[in-house]
Amino acid sequence: MMALGSVHFATALLAFLTSVQAVPFSSKLHKKTALVLIDIQNDFITGSLNNSRAPSILPKVYQLLDDHEWPFIVASQDWHPENHVSFAANHPGKAAFEAVNVTFVDTPTKIETQTLYPDHCVPETFGAQIESGVQTRLHYLEGYRTPVNYIKKAQDHSVDSYSAFADNQYHRFTTLNSELTVHGIETIVVTGLITNACVRGTCIDGIKLGYEVILVEDATETTSDAIKQTTIAELEGWGVQVMNLSSWEAANPTGIQRRSFTEL
Repeated sequence: MMALGSVHFATALLAFLTSVQAVPFSSKLHKKTALVLIDIQNDFITGSLNNSRAPSILPKVYQLLDDHEWPFIVASQDWHPENHVSFAANHPGKAAFEAVNVTFVDTPTKIETQTLYPDHCVPETFGAQIESGVQTRLHYLEGYRTPVNYIKKAQDHSVDSYSAFADNQYHRFTTLNSELTVHGIETIVVTGLITNACVRGTCIDGIKLGYEVILVEDATETTSDAIKQTTIAELEGWGVQVMNLSSWEAANPTGIQRRSFTEL
């Protein structure tokens, strides 16, 4: 005869399993697919590297967060120390958007070209923060049992990092690839800023690592349409699938919307 304690345990376990099954993560879940948000930070929208085209992506990014369920979400952030190699202020006599040659960290005989920028995305500054509408949604989703991983990249002062997977010299890798593997991700849906730098690097590394990579064209931006289209053509050559959000949603139907964020 089953002991009273065992009966109580079995009853509690059944109740727990029933509650887990009741979590509304079914018809809208994009299985084995992660949403990747690249550097949607204040400095790239209204700050030191502001871009008048950048705010146009926000409604599409909000839509991807509001109307879809993901087994995993990634949000990358530039996270530069004040003495970072990409800051023009750290190269006397050089101005923003000029270029310098820097040596590889592991191979001093190798040289790469480094574009210089105004100081940006320094930790603990407003410019480094994720745009408020995106961040509020991410906090909400974290509370709704959606895993969100924040990748803080380009922390090494001596080497830049465009890709969310690794720095530009492949000297150090972030945890992104291992996190995607742990969550069983096969496809990444990429959005963010800017198309020809950090979005480009992430998409290419995703292809190199064997993922199906989808770039949402109207959820990424750069400084001009010409640069954007040139980059898109290059990424398509790498095997990245490029489509606008409405086309992607039509190809990936997910049932009835769970909620509506009308105000954040």
